[in-house]
Amino acid sequence: MFKKVFTTVCLLGITLTISGCHSDEAKVDIYVLTAASMTEAMEDIKKLYEKEHEDVALIPSYGSSGQLKDQITQGAPAHLFLPAALTWMEELDRESVILEYDPLLENELVLIKGNHIETDMTTLEELEADEIASVAIGHPDIVPAGSYAIQALEERELYEALSDKIIFASNVREVLTYVETGNADAGLVYKTDAYSSDNVDIVTIVGGHDAILYPIGLLEDAAETTEARDFYEWLQTEEALAIFASYGFGVR
Repeated sequence: MFKKVFTTVCLLGITLTISGCHSDEAKVDIYVLTAASMTEAMEDIKKLYEKEHEDVALIPSYGSSGQLKDQITQGAPAHLFLPAALTWMEELDRESVILEYDPLLENELVLIKGNHIETDMTTLEELEADEIASVAIGHPDIVPAGSYAIQALEERELYEALSDKIIFASNVREVLTYVETGNADAGLVYKTDAYSSDNVDIVTIVGGHDAILYPIGLLEDAAETTEARDFYEWLQTEEALAIFASYGFGVR
């Protein structure tokens, strides 16, 4: 049943980016559901880990943390879960889907603008200026970065004032793309996302929101898979954490 569900997700490709739906039959498949903001880091980890463990095929799926959580509860194969907020991990824990989880990484929220926007903007308050026609943020129901963004805007009493300018995206990487392509003049993304792009400028680090914590969870599907636990434990080693740090993540 799991294989059929996952194949459907791969074919539809709705809002998730899935790296490799099928792997070598001789290898042990480990499904890793990963927040979109960790894409580049996880791809580097995948290459390194598979090189050192030739019997393992890592199959990451990237998307918004809320959508990935829903995929888990709907029966998609999943051994590890790396969301961009504790909320989704705690929810799965209450549903007894998680064997164990630990804090792993930290991040920061930043305001970015497109290179096409000529302004000396330095604060969130300047989003109200006429030069800024649109502001992209993640949809708060499924994207942790969107929840953090709304917290920050509400703390400054800006959310209502900017309501006509706000464009909601299905994950934080979509926010970045909107700003890169000029479909939004500014946006709120993680610092690590901004670092990955040459087409946006970081205006300022944004405070006024909950701490941005990335936990790592071992799921029920991993109970019979020694290789999944091995990878879970390896992700918490200095070797793996150094890769995350190279992309701007803070290490817990």
